[in-house]
Amino acid sequence: MPSPSVLRGSFGTKRFVLKSLNVLEALRATDGWRHDEAILNGLFQSPRPKSRLRWLVEGPIPRSPRRFTYSITPIGESRPIGAHAVKLSGYRSAFGTVALHDRAWWGKDVVVEAKAMLMNQFFRHAGIERFYGVVDAHNVASVFSYRKLGFTHCGTWHRHKQNPVTGEVIDYLFFEMFREQWQAGPFWEAEDGH
Repeated sequence: MPSPSVLRGSFGTKRFVLKSLNVLEALRATDGWRHDEAILNGLFQSPRPKSRLRWLVEGPIPRSPRRFTYSITPIGESRPIGAHAVKLSGYRSAFGTVALHDRAWWGKDVVVEAKAMLMNQFFRHAGIERFYGVVDAHNVASVFSYRKLGFTHCGTWHRHKQNPVTGEVIDYLFFEMFREQWQAGPFWEAEDGH
């Protein structure tokens, strides 16, 4: 079990502060996402709005000791531009997902910077051996972020889901990164920042 005191703090990158949120803070920070079609499509492959109860169950909310949610706030600002959720799942594994509600930051490597910081923290302090992610094959920005971070495409579920609103059939891509691969790559930072 990871140490809450280490993983439930604040972390800085060159441009952002990532702050761990409790359940109420996460609900407040992401409440508007329940009706944001782009975010809902990215997270759930459907633009259908979510009730607050469904959001509590299905959204990026830290409902257990194995789930973490971090706000992403530009340094010097007070309003978050998005959030990154991490869920410990499977054998020594973590699943991460990121959403940015501030469109002005789309395409500016926020996801890469935030995910790299949190992967370093979790590899160092959570006893995990692997990070993984699942993404809609049409979500080009997410695929690009996984590729830029050095994740390996390890499989595809073809025609896995149908969007209930558009009827579009969706493939899912699976990506993973093992600790030793991460430590050999350009984004690894040891505890002292090197």
